[in-house]
Amino acid sequence: MNAISKECSRYDVWLNQKVNEFKQNGYDQVTLEDLWDYCIHFLWKHHKPERYYQEVRDIMSININDYFNYASLKAQVYNVSSLDEMEFEDLLR
Repeated sequence: MNAISKECSRYDVWLNQKVNEFKQNGYDQVTLEDLWDYCIHFLWKHHKPERYYQEVRDIMSININDYFNYASLKAQVYNVSSLDEMEFEDLLR
């Protein structure tokens, strides 16, 4: 088990509760790994709380809109095609 998985496993119970909450609201595609990615790369990007209970509070405060704002921003920024793959002729017609 690598360090990231080990750290994530500390929060499995709380992250699974959030996954179930998302599923109850019709969002079946959100996984525990997706929520963990949100926590690491957005929620705690600049400052991770010092105490476990503060981290749990942050996880439990994740709402659907905040997660999907992050996911859509990530899709726009990180899944950019290279210029070599783009069809410029279609744009110029």
